[in-house]
Amino acid sequence: MRNNIVDNLRGLCMLGVIGIHVGSLALAPNSFALYCWLEILSRYSVPAFFFISGYGLCCTDKGLLTGKPLNYIEFMKKRLQGAGLPYVAWSFFYLFYFWCTLPPGYISWNPLHVAYVLFFGLGCYHLYFMVILLWFYASYPLWRALLRFMLRHSLPLCLGALFIFQLAMNWWTTHTGITTDGWSLLAKNFFDHRLNYLPLHYLLIFMGGGLAAVYWEKFLALLKKHAGIVLAFYAASIVYIVGSAWYSFRYEGYSLLELAYTYHQLSPQGLVYTIGSLLAFFLGLHWLEARSSTGWTSYLQHALDTLSAYSMLIYFVHPLLLEWMTSFYTKFGIVMTVKKVVFSYFFLVITALIASILLTQFFKRVPFIKLLFTGKSK
Repeated sequence: MRNNIVDNLRGLCMLGVIGIHVGSLALAPNSFALYCWLEILSRYSVPAFFFISGYGLCCTDKGLLTGKPLNYIEFMKKRLQGAGLPYVAWSFFYLFYFWCTLPPGYISWNPLHVAYVLFFGLGCYHLYFMVILLWFYASYPLWRALLRFMLRHSLPLCLGALFIFQLAMNWWTTHTGITTDGWSLLAKNFFDHRLNYLPLHYLLIFMGGGLAAVYWEKFLALLKKHAGIVLAFYAASIVYIVGSAWYSFRYEGYSLLELAYTYHQLSPQGLVYTIGSLLAFFLGLHWLEARSSTGWTSYLQHALDTLSAYSMLIYFVHPLLLEWMTSFYTKFGIVMTVKKVVFSYFFLVITALIASILLTQFFKRVPFIKLLFTGKSK
């Protein structure tokens, strides 16, 4: 059964992802507020997609609560078609595009190099997400067993332990203090690209999606009952991450770029902000759905429905449009200002949506291409 609230979270996530990628344009105006909006307050988006994935897997897992064994082969066949095929197809698309547009030598078609690119999600800067998602799928039996363990024991205690683990795991992997000098090339690559394939960085959020699938009605009722606390926690999480970034920018001499490398979704501030955002978004989406029959809320709901419906293709295609946009700015010497960056953001959202709609119509005419680039045969 479809859950419109969870489905529409995809649209909000997509707005966040585009914000992160447009953030590079905000370096020129050197506006803390603008950069913070695009590069820091949009950081909820990547973890939230894993929440959605955890919710979707547990919703469709009919044997989850009964303990019935998972048909792993069939499970992986379905996931490799739905996520693996599009990942490989879009990776080759971007490799081919960069091979055509970059100077010779930047792109190699050596089979080992291509395998390296695909394994670590290096075809384009946004594709690493698909690699982590595929690893979540491949290791799902572990998380399925963990979820059943949590359901049988003290859930608050398990969540607290998982939260502490997540803080520790994320802190260690982003502040290792380890040098890879003298390591073998294979070991160096696995270490250097650890953020591109390890699903453990998003385990708490993924498991949260699974728990939401099991306890959806209770989860929603709890949010509504404690709406004031939820909104206060969300506001506090914003103050925490923005305040931390502002202090570093104002008093510790951090550049805007250094802020993005410090206060990302894996930082303690980013984890708390992600949790606060998810809780507040679900509360807001429930409120919107209950009031979407008339007035301005109906238009907002329709816009969000549309954005969510095309979110997958928007995710895959928007970096290409952003590349064209930035190339246009460079060619004509257009210097970014706050207004131009804001315009670029909304322009990219709209053009990516239009491109996704056109691609959807094209795919209907060519089913094989549709299967390759969306993972859907119908």
